[in-house]
Amino acid sequence: MSNSDDHSAAARRRDVGIAKGYSVEDLAVATGLTVAEITAAEEPKGSTPKPHVARIENVLGLS
Repeated sequence: MSNSDDHSAAARRRDVGIAKGYSVEDLAVATGLTVAEITAAEEPKGSTPKPHVARIENVLGLS
């Protein structure tokens, strides 16, 4: 995935979470991840582990 794709995917996760009414804290509870891990996944330059991304996208209905 290119840097631009990483940015787009991170922005999409953040935007969908907001549109569905999830706060970072809500998303952390729903995924079993920490607030820091959710925040990192929303950063375009973050190196979020693929399993974390999969959990977030599953909760958001993106997978």
